[in-house]
Amino acid sequence: MIINKNYMKKTIWIIGGLVVLSLLILKIADDKYSDDNISNPVKIGAALALTGDAAPWGEVSRNAIQLAVDEINGAGGINGATLEVRVEDIKSNSKDSVSAVSKLVNIDKVDSVMITWLDSFQGSEAVVPKDMLLISQDAAIESVNVPNNHDNVFSLWYRTEAKAKIIVDDMLKSGVKSVSFYLLNDSYYATLATFLKAEAEEKGIKVLSTEMLNPDTDTRTTVTKISSSKPDAVFFGSYDEKLSVDFLKRYHEIIAGKTPLYGDEFIEQNFRNKNFNVAWLEHVHFYVPADSDAEFIKKYEKKFGTPPVFSAQTTYDTVYVIAEYLKHKSQDLTEFMKSHTFDTLTYGPITFDEIGGVVSKNPAIMMKQIKDGKIVNIHE
Repeated sequence: MIINKNYMKKTIWIIGGLVVLSLLILKIADDKYSDDNISNPVKIGAALALTGDAAPWGEVSRNAIQLAVDEINGAGGINGATLEVRVEDIKSNSKDSVSAVSKLVNIDKVDSVMITWLDSFQGSEAVVPKDMLLISQDAAIESVNVPNNHDNVFSLWYRTEAKAKIIVDDMLKSGVKSVSFYLLNDSYYATLATFLKAEAEEKGIKVLSTEMLNPDTDTRTTVTKISSSKPDAVFFGSYDEKLSVDFLKRYHEIIAGKTPLYGDEFIEQNFRNKNFNVAWLEHVHFYVPADSDAEFIKKYEKKFGTPPVFSAQTTYDTVYVIAEYLKHKSQDLTEFMKSHTFDTLTYGPITFDEIGGVVSKNPAIMMKQIKDGKIVNIHE
């Protein structure tokens, strides 16, 4: 068989050209895929309280979100796409909360939204489409989804019932037979008051009074009334700085040493606030989230130069929960969220129940006290 050399040369050049062309097409396609992942990232909307009463929580959340997002992108993003955060300030009120979430959903076109204090600053759940995940890192789900349940709304915050149980159990150990509850007048604290009252009555502690206080309440009159009614213990809960300063100062002046005072996680925040005299907090028992994971603390401090406070870890976990859902976004939102098990630093493995709250064997709450001007675990 005689083969034409010129024909062979042409054939080789054609084959070589086809190979090079194929490689170029693959390279272009790969570059386009990479460019698409950069130009079309997966977006999380973060509606955070960067100003106002809840600002300390919002700043911590912004840091923890960035820490988690950097890690997720470093590990390949969401199915190869970059994860991006769009942040809006809710200004610690419901009106601006709704405006912030509306912008994230309708203008920024985010794929999901996380929000600070949805329990206290409600309304934004109405502007989020039913097929979009709205999740809070620091809202009591019982205040959000009861009695009206929103199937697309979830929270990683600690259960209110668990908080009521641990504080009442501590009262029982101290021999408390009667108690009065004084809380800030807002939706979250109204829910907490309900759980506290129910838990105390179930455990045989007589509830003498439950009062919801406004920031401008005359606390001298309130504390004088407490002194006259002589409960065995008093519980005070408030995130409003003015109310907390006024109440704790008057309590120290009029009652200190006579009636034990119990409080919530804001006692720890007040302890670190220069506007509070540490003497006002001496001997106060309070619940707080359990100490953060040691590795998380190390990573947070390294990145931001300051230790994380109690909402940082749940915020970090919330970003990972969102990322897990977004990887499976083709599935039904409610079905996926309520059937999937998520790994968290805060609680370990969790699921979500019928109202979108965390279900875990670990409530991740502990009791502490102010003793000799220091915060210590209650049993130390």
